[in-house]
Amino acid sequence: AEGTPTSAVPAARGRAGADAAGGARKPSAASQVALLVQALQNGDGDMLDQVLGVQDAGTISNTVARLPITSVLPFLEAVLLRVQGKPGRVATLVGWLRAVLSQHAAYLMACPQLLPMLTPLYQHIDERLGVFKSLLKLVGRMQMLQSQMATQAAFGRMEGTNGNSGPLLTFDEEEEALAQDAEQAGEEEEEFDDDDLDEDGEEDDDDDSILDEDDDLEF
Repeated sequence: AEGTPTSAVPAARGRAGADAAGGARKPSAASQVALLVQALQNGDGDMLDQVLGVQDAGTISNTVARLPITSVLPFLEAVLLRVQGKPGRVATLVGWLRAVLSQHAAYLMACPQLLPMLTPLYQHIDERLGVFKSLLKLVGRMQMLQSQMATQAAFGRMEGTNGNSGPLLTFDEEEEALAQDAEQAGEEEEEFDDDDLDEDGEEDDDDDSILDEDDDLEF
């Protein structure tokens, strides 16, 4: 048994599977890199999904950092294919996608295949954002409608408590006409008083002039 050669990849797969099943400890970055490279070389989708199932941020970062440069582009393509095929997996794949785009940005920017690979992702994001904006508008309108209904219900309860089911303000034509007549009468009285004051002032001026003439005659 001691002389039997062992493979690092099956051993790594066994350790990763045991860790995932038992939950005793998170898989190491070294074991994840071995599994990842083997999965990409053999086209083993199940093994690749096992690696992508790890969600620990530290393990993801260390695994992607140790990834051989020749495996970066195939790994990115595999992740993007899964995003396009099952958009519901975006939440579990975004950590891996962010790590590979940020840690290997210099290499990826020099790859002419990068833009065609990312174009479907851009389109998918734009579509999701468009739907999200429409949903936000719908939610806002529903909240406004609920607020109006709640306000109307509150006013209805207040009216029922006060025993008044009619309008809060009423318009009485007779009372309005009486108020206008009273206002006009008040204005006429003010004008009449002003005229009396003017006439009294003129009479006083006449009396003063007569007194002045009498003084001249006596002199």
